[in-house]
Amino acid sequence: MVRGIIFLALVGFFFVVLCGLVVRYYLRGRRSSEATWEQLLGRLAKIDREKIALIARDATALSGEEAFALQPEAIWQMLGGMEGLELLERNCQVLVELATYVQRWHPEALVVAEQLRLNAREVEWHIGRLKGAARTGNLETAFASYAQRAVATYYLMTRHVLELYEQVSFPELAELQQAI
Repeated sequence: MVRGIIFLALVGFFFVVLCGLVVRYYLRGRRSSEATWEQLLGRLAKIDREKIALIARDATALSGEEAFALQPEAIWQMLGGMEGLELLERNCQVLVELATYVQRWHPEALVVAEQLRLNAREVEWHIGRLKGAARTGNLETAFASYAQRAVATYYLMTRHVLELYEQVSFPELAELQQAI
């Protein structure tokens, strides 16, 4: 009898958690789909694109070139530390929403939007590793590889969004180029 009650309580708890997640993601998706162009650009944080490009090129250098030539201290300075990485992480979500915005009128943008979602998850994963390393006191050893990979992925995301807007001849392309 007690086992049955415990089982029903666990099933009920699982059901409530599942319903809560469904509602959360539904509301998040709805908020994202109702965002205007100005709201999306307003949520995009200013990040020095030249520094991002430099870090990304260093991380993606071909094997014949000097890969990972930037020192961790230089990357830390260029990004603005963990605060800069957190801005990058938030911008990743905005980039996904920018692709979803185009998808309203151009359904073929779905492929790019889905790829950007995967890239955003990758950036979140790298930054999560860095936050964990900071809590354990190992940030200095983990920073270079995780931060540089996160920046390289973010940089590619910006290129994909710009390419998407260019392919569909979206009128706000020039505005987006200035913002990114």
